[in-house]
Amino acid sequence: MLTRQRPHTVLVAGIQQENRHLRELQQENRELRAALEEHQNALELIMSKYRQQVAQLVASHKLDLPTIHSQKYAQIIEEQADKISEMAAVMERAAAIDEREAFGEQELISKLVIENKGLRELLQIACKNGSLQNGTKAVDKEVQTDETVS
Repeated sequence: MLTRQRPHTVLVAGIQQENRHLRELQQENRELRAALEEHQNALELIMSKYRQQVAQLVASHKLDLPTIHSQKYAQIIEEQADKISEMAAVMERAAAIDEREAFGEQELISKLVIENKGLRELLQIACKNGSLQNGTKAVDKEVQTDETVS
């Protein structure tokens, strides 16, 4: 009886460890998303201040560049800000996809654990009532999860 339960307990322990790891990854995703948002807000603030300073310099004629050059630099700055915003959006989407996949995997693991438990109960009932032949113990051992697999 102990040999049957040992692989089950090892399987349950492995699933619990995986669940802890998934929760840690989800927490890390939330933290990274928050940090990304903070950095994006800080960058937007910096770019806004920079644009104000450039506008003040141009307005006060301290900058001796022709209008074409200042427009060119303003356009470059705007393009870079757009690229940064686009990259942040892509990272946010990737984090959301990772989180969805982690939830899906966790749900699948839970379903498999429940199904496994039900099948084991059915097998135990069948063995107890003598519905299975003597060769079922060998089959049952083959079905058991190998302890060496982590």
